[in-house]
Amino acid sequence: LLLSITIFSCEYEEIVPPSTLPENVSFSMDIIPIFNQSCNAIGCHSVGGISPDLSEANAYTDIFDENLVDLSNAENSILYKRMTDVQSPMPMSGILSETQTNKVLVWIREGAQNN
Repeated sequence: LLLSITIFSCEYEEIVPPSTLPENVSFSMDIIPIFNQSCNAIGCHSVGGISPDLSEANAYTDIFDENLVDLSNAENSILYKRMTDVQSPMPMSGILSETQTNKVLVWIREGAQNN
């Protein structure tokens, strides 16, 4: 009985490794596919849709024309904040995965290059 109490009274704390941030994020290879899958696929942020136009041809220019990226504080970027906002998520279909939002965050941290 004493052994059972000892075993079952121990706290079990799961150790979750921190998420690994990607490196060398490419706008064309990593960010555009996120936009294509989640932002402009159903016409929301596509040519002629809701601003910003996140189609492959116009995304980079619109992101900067609308000041959606804060290169001095990536976490403060409007683009990143909208993608991680639980209250009113973008895309409206739901919150993006941590992998997707991490790519956007790292891309901004790395200088938001048009690569």
